[in-house]
Amino acid sequence: MRTERESKKRMNRTGLKYDRAPAGVRALLLLLVAVSIAVFAAACGDDPSPAPEPVVTAAPTATPVPTPTPAPTATPAPTPEPEPVSEDDALTRVHVEKAIAYYEANGREATIEYYKSEESIEGGRYLFIISEDEGILLAMPFYHHFLGSRLESAAFPLGAATEDGAWYEGQGIYVVETATGTSTRQGPTRNYLVLRDGLIFVSVHSILQENVAEATRDYVSRAIALYESEGLEATIAHYNSPDSLEGSFYLFLIGADDNYLAHPIFPHLIGTDIKGVIGSDGQELGKEIALATEEGVWVEYLWPNPITRVEEAKTTWAIRHDGLIFASGYYSVGESPEPPAWQDADPREYTVEYVERAIARYERDGLESMLNYYNSVASFEGEWYLFATDENDIYHVHPLLPHLIGTDIKAVVGSDGFELGKELAKAGEGEGVWVEYLWPHPVTLKEVPKVGYAVRQDGMIFASGYYPGVTDPAAYTQAYVQNAMDYYDSQGLEATVAHYNSPESIDGSYWLMMVDPQGVIIVSGAEQALVGADASVFQGILAGELIGESLLSATEGGHWFDYLWPNPRTAGQLTVYLWIIRHDGYVFSSAYYVEGE
Repeated sequence: MRTERESKKRMNRTGLKYDRAPAGVRALLLLLVAVSIAVFAAACGDDPSPAPEPVVTAAPTATPVPTPTPAPTATPAPTPEPEPVSEDDALTRVHVEKAIAYYEANGREATIEYYKSEESIEGGRYLFIISEDEGILLAMPFYHHFLGSRLESAAFPLGAATEDGAWYEGQGIYVVETATGTSTRQGPTRNYLVLRDGLIFVSVHSILQENVAEATRDYVSRAIALYESEGLEATIAHYNSPDSLEGSFYLFLIGADDNYLAHPIFPHLIGTDIKGVIGSDGQELGKEIALATEEGVWVEYLWPNPITRVEEAKTTWAIRHDGLIFASGYYSVGESPEPPAWQDADPREYTVEYVERAIARYERDGLESMLNYYNSVASFEGEWYLFATDENDIYHVHPLLPHLIGTDIKAVVGSDGFELGKELAKAGEGEGVWVEYLWPHPVTLKEVPKVGYAVRQDGMIFASGYYPGVTDPAAYTQAYVQNAMDYYDSQGLEATVAHYNSPESIDGSYWLMMVDPQGVIIVSGAEQALVGADASVFQGILAGELIGESLLSATEGGHWFDYLWPNPRTAGQLTVYLWIIRHDGYVFSSAYYVEGE
C-alpha cells in the first residue's frame, strides 16, 4: 500500500490533497445532476473525450459520457383545446387564468416576483413564466438556480402557445401538498400554456401513468425517424449525448447482434450483449427486450431512474427496425425518494458497509445470486459498486468495466504505472486493505483519484471504493482557473472557448466562466444559456449582488467575490465564493460553494 506522501503526489499533480467534498457541495451537485434532466433548461456542449483507463495488458478504451446537463421534458406537440376535459384540467386552467389576472392588475415585475414564491402554489399547482421572444425562464417557485436559463424551443413547445391556450403531456415535475408542507415529485404531467403580452404562462398537474405510454412510443418513433433521415452514425452520436434526454426519457439502441450501440445513462453497457442484462430481482429483462419485433413489445422490470438513480418499476417500449432495437420507457409514479443513504455518509464507513452487504448476500443467497446482482446496473449506489474476484484472483464481478471479467486483478496497472491490482490482492481473510489509485468515475468515465477497500471471504476478494473531493476548495478553485489560463496561452482563444464550453472541462463542481474584453460571456461550462449574454447584468438571485460588475472589475492580481445562491436540496442557502482574474484582456473565473454561511 502506498504511503501518504506517495499517494498525494500521484493523486493530485497540483499538490493539493484530495478528501471528501463538503456535504453542501455534494448535495448541490447530486441535485443539480438530477434536476437538470427533469427541468426545462438548455443542454450544454459535446461529448467529452474518453479518459485513460487502467489496463491489464493494453489500455482499454472507455466510452465517453458527458456530465448530465439540464434537459427539457419534451413531449408531442401540444394541441389547442378550447375546453378542459376533466376536473384536473379545469383547475390547472383556472390557475393560469388567475395568474394572468394578477399580471393585468399588478404588472410584469410584481407577477414574476410573486410566482417565484412558494406562496403562489395552490392546490398542488404552480406556475412558471417564460419570455416568448428568447425562451428565458423568468419565474418558478422552486429550483431558482434555473431562473434566467434559455429553454430549447425544439424540446419545449414555445411556438405553440396562443392566447387561446394549448395542452401537452409528458414526464415532468409536479407539486404535492401534505400536512407537513409541499414537496415536488417526478412523473407524468399535463401542462397548460397561454401566451399574453410576450409572456408564456404555464401550469401543470399530475396525470395517470397510462397517458405516458403514447409519449413513450412517440419518443421512440422520433428516434427511428432520425435514423431514417440521418443514418446510424448520427443516431448513435445523438442518443449517446445529453441533448437526447427528455425528462426521464432516454433511448437505448441495440444493434443487429443484440449489443448496445447507445446508452446515455450507463455508457459502460455499450458493446455488451443486452441478453446478458439481469435485474436485481433475477429477471432476465435483457432477453425479453431482445425479443422485440417490428410490431413492438412492452417489457416491465426494475431499473434505476435517471433522475433519482434509485431503482423503480419501469415499462419499456422496444421495437425492431432494420434489425436494430429502438427502446425507451417510463417509470411508475411515486413520491420523491428520501435522500439516499450514501449522500451524507462518511465515505470510508459506507465503503466498508457496502462490501459487508455484498458478503452477506453471498453467504445468504449463494455465489450465483451474488454474481447476478452485482454484475447488474441495479447494484450501483451512487458512486459505489462492487468489484470481486474468485479465490484465484480472477475477476468475476465488475459492472463498470465488464471486459475485466475473466482477467487476473494482479495484472491491472493504472495509467500512471501504479500496480494497483497487486495492492488490492494483498487483502486478507477478514483483514481489509485500503489502496489509493486513479480510476474511471462511474458517472463520467473520466479518470480521477479513487480510494478502494478490499477484503477476502472464502478466498475471494470483495471490494469497492469512493472518489474523494477537495479539502482546500479555495486553492483548488484558483488552480483550476490557472490551468484554464495556461490552456489559453498554449492553445489560443478558439480552442479554449471550445474546450471550456464542453462537459469535458467540468471538474465536479468546478467549471469556467470567461468574459471577453467587450463584457460578453463567451464561456460558461455548466450554464450554457449564459453564453452570449452581457456579463454586466449578471446578478445574485437571493440578494441581488452585482456579480457582473465584479466580473468586469477584474484585475491581473485577481480577487474573490461572494454571493448567496439557493440550496436546491433544502430551504436554506449556499454561499458562492467566486475567484475572478483578468488575463490578456479576458476575465477568467470559477467558484466553490459552502452550505449555510
